[in-house]
Amino acid sequence: MATWAAEAERPQPAPVRHAPRVVQRQRRVTGGIVWIAVVAALLAGVVATNVAVLRLNMKLDRLGRERSELRAQNAALSSELSSQASAPRIQGLAAKRLGLVQATPDQTSYVTLPH
Repeated sequence: MATWAAEAERPQPAPVRHAPRVVQRQRRVTGGIVWIAVVAALLAGVVATNVAVLRLNMKLDRLGRERSELRAQNAALSSELSSQASAPRIQGLAAKRLGLVQATPDQTSYVTLPH
């Protein structure tokens, strides 16, 4: 009985538990998924920002072209206005339509006003 009593007094090893390793692996996987989601959200934000900048650049280019076309139209209209308002043209129209001619120097008289 001595051997049986000696075995009873010897400390028994603690049972091995495998649950913490499974929980730790699940935490690693969950943490990895969270990081993947965060990186994906950041990349989506970068892509959305780039798309918005591209749209603004396209709009800016279109407005620049429109501005240059309007400047060209303004220059053409200004040139046409100056040619339409020129003195020789107006004199020609007055002579042609109304029969008016420019007065000669001997037909001109001046009025002197008192001070």
